[in-house]
Amino acid sequence: MAYSANAVANAFIERARQGKIPDLSPMKIQKLLFYAQSWFLKLYDGTPLIDDSFARWRHGPVITSLYHELKDYGYRPITNKLTRAVPSPEGNGIRLITPEVDPNDTAANQLIDRITEVYGKFSGTQLSAMTHAEGVAWSLRGPDGSIISYEDMANYIHPEPKPQ
Repeated sequence: MAYSANAVANAFIERARQGKIPDLSPMKIQKLLFYAQSWFLKLYDGTPLIDDSFARWRHGPVITSLYHELKDYGYRPITNKLTRAVPSPEGNGIRLITPEVDPNDTAANQLIDRITEVYGKFSGTQLSAMTHAEGVAWSLRGPDGSIISYEDMANYIHPEPKPQ
């Protein structure tokens, strides 16, 4: 089951609140989502974790809708989970919901934990540089704003960084 970008972002925000990810800026969360999607696609035969697309932007892969939701943070750490308004079941207004990854989805949660462990220690700028490496999906082809294919994401992932 693919999740909204907001649901997976909220999983990373929760881990940042737990102290597992320092300085979770908008740039950093975009890159963590990119790695989560890429590795999930690779490990689960092209099945996406996130039901949205990444575009090639100057500073690396970005989910455009998520960028607009988080841009007010600037370079500051994200402190609040993302919510969205939906019609109330009674039909008399709206209510706010917080999209979440199903806590019983072992594959998704284990992968998010692994991405947190491996990539969470890097800054947004460092992760951006990693997504720009030669031969990585972002750098393969296409002008700014073009969509990065699932196939490229699964097949051209920056190798896991070595411990420092």
